[in-house]
Amino acid sequence: MGIHRASTLRGPQGPLLRGHRRRHAVSYAEHLIDVLPDLERFGFLMVKDQTNQIAGIITLADVAAEYGATARPFLLIGDLDRQLRRVISEGLDLTEVITLCDPDGRRKLATFDQLSYGDYQRVLGNQEQWDKLSWPLDRKSFIARLDELREIRNELMHFNDKDKVGDSAIPMLRNMIELLREHSC
Repeated sequence: MGIHRASTLRGPQGPLLRGHRRRHAVSYAEHLIDVLPDLERFGFLMVKDQTNQIAGIITLADVAAEYGATARPFLLIGDLDRQLRRVISEGLDLTEVITLCDPDGRRKLATFDQLSYGDYQRVLGNQEQWDKLSWPLDRKSFIARLDELREIRNELMHFNDKDKVGDSAIPMLRNMIELLREHSC
């Protein structure tokens, strides 16, 4: 649950616990989603250990911090997707993009909104399309970084091991988003 040790509570009979014990106490085995209404109502919950003793506290701030840490990579991936789509749609011709991404017409691409991450790589990896953007960036390095971010995106979107992606993904995503904003058409 994200429990803090209750050392400042001064034991199970400490002043902070008196009067709050029953209403605000939950078992450490309960799922966070099930106790959210009480957490929202009271602002905090005491957490009981296996021996039914108060062992810690969880607050709204704890939940907000954990939500932020969990959601941040997903939000950044969404922002990266929007930035890539914007750069391509504002700087390149839709017909040429469709020819690169759906040459046989099976996918029936008709708008920039239908492009996938692989399509962004295909388009930006094409020297002719890249040159139209007039970016002072090395195309091969850019595409290599984009491919690293694709792997991160796939790990996140398939809910694979969060630790595999690691905290290094956040600055990489932010840097790419900033780069795209900086060099947009």
